[in-house]
Amino acid sequence: MVWEEREAREHVARTEKLLSALGGIADAGAREQALDALHALAELYGECLARVMRCADEKTTDAVAADELVSHLLLVHDLHPEPAGERVRRALDGMPGVTVLAVEEPAVRVALRPQGCGAPSGEQLADAVREAVAWAAPEFERVETEKAGGDAETLIPVDSLFRGPVQPAGNR
Repeated sequence: MVWEEREAREHVARTEKLLSALGGIADAGAREQALDALHALAELYGECLARVMRCADEKTTDAVAADELVSHLLLVHDLHPEPAGERVRRALDGMPGVTVLAVEEPAVRVALRPQGCGAPSGEQLADAVREAVAWAAPEFERVETEKAGGDAETLIPVDSLFRGPVQPAGNR
């Protein structure tokens, strides 16, 4: 069975919930045994995936890395073929109001310029950037934001409020 993206995301959410619940196992011995088994299985799958990636040509590794679910598995095992900086730049490319200033581990530094009426606020934009970086390159420890240059933000330019000269009602 091949999962659709929705099914894959649902399974990821379920898996994260199950993993989080492991910490709640009251029996310390059982909890440690479950965690050890989980880590051993993840290491085994990671080694298998590394062997597959070593056998694949560049076109295949690019195609594999382009799949959202597989891409994150590659990240977990530090096997992603695209450098972290490129993944960050791609994730933030085209995000309105965001200018990437530096991508050097352990931090990404960006300038934010909120886009005005109807667009996310500065804090919402910063949260969106942090989420995009965490998703694309979890190896970065933090995202540093600063306000882009410029003075007070204009939400709606005054000139745009009028279509032309206002005429008296009788002259229309």
